[in-house]
Amino acid sequence: MSPKERTLSIEVKMTDRCNQQCPYCANMDGLDGSHDIDSILFVRRLEEWARGRKDSVYDIKEVRLTGGEPLIDFGSTLRVIEGCRRLGIDTGVNTNGLLLDPDRVRRLKRAGAGIVKISFDAVDPAAYGLIRGSLPSLESLIDAIRALIAERFKVILRFTLAQINRDQLIPSHALAEELGVHKFQIKPLIRSGRAVGLDAFLDEEGVDEALRGLADARAGTRLATEILCWPPVDGLGFTFKICGSIDKIYVSSDMAVTLCNYIWDDRQAPLGDLSRSPLEDILRRRRAGEWSERAGKHEWLRGCPNSGYFTRRPD
Repeated sequence: MSPKERTLSIEVKMTDRCNQQCPYCANMDGLDGSHDIDSILFVRRLEEWARGRKDSVYDIKEVRLTGGEPLIDFGSTLRVIEGCRRLGIDTGVNTNGLLLDPDRVRRLKRAGAGIVKISFDAVDPAAYGLIRGSLPSLESLIDAIRALIAERFKVILRFTLAQINRDQLIPSHALAEELGVHKFQIKPLIRSGRAVGLDAFLDEEGVDEALRGLADARAGTRLATEILCWPPVDGLGFTFKICGSIDKIYVSSDMAVTLCNYIWDDRQAPLGDLSRSPLEDILRRRRAGEWSERAGKHEWLRGCPNSGYFTRRPD
């Protein structure tokens, strides 16, 4: 790879199935989902790309496995992780954490995964149940986080900020630091998928106020804190990550490819179909296209449900 060429990450949806039916799910996944990705074909596409890696328009830095709940099809999840390890590609798993146990944690480590991101939206069991539905035990989830940290995974906790758990933000952040996680991410609830019909969104002022309240309450924290899909609020000491500056592709469970699962709809043509096209063809379309919009210093992907916030606050 020459210095002028960029790196890219792949987020791959391992399955539409999920052991929860969270009301804010971007994909409307749940127990009745039936489609699993062809993990053998996906690994083969990576291997084909790797043979011409030095001439590719992108180098792939990471493959992140998500769902649905990727641990439901644990064999396929391990297959992709092991394939990436052979090719020298970093891997991580995005999970609700409910299927993690000491054995699965060890097997993920042996396979080569390095990052596990867990949805973590409350420290109060009752509040957690309102947000995520049935939960065998919040304590078992915390035990799983401890087991991951003991195995030296980089653990990321992602907090989806909404009306119903706003009061859980500060104590969740405090617990995350106590546990010793690598990073705490906050994503304000996005109008996509099942969440569109909810009456749980914080308005722009409400989100900013919650973030300022966290910054004041947790002043001096050493925990890396990152805000996703939201225009920066000055003076908080947090990192803000906006989609327009991120080189990523999203592979659905049927191998169709787009830029982001939050803007997957009929208005945006997929980048291609990995069941029919080589990965390099997909990467070249990604590189050649103009996919973002800009206002002031903010850049976001065209079709982002949060685009209105960026246009109103361009600087």
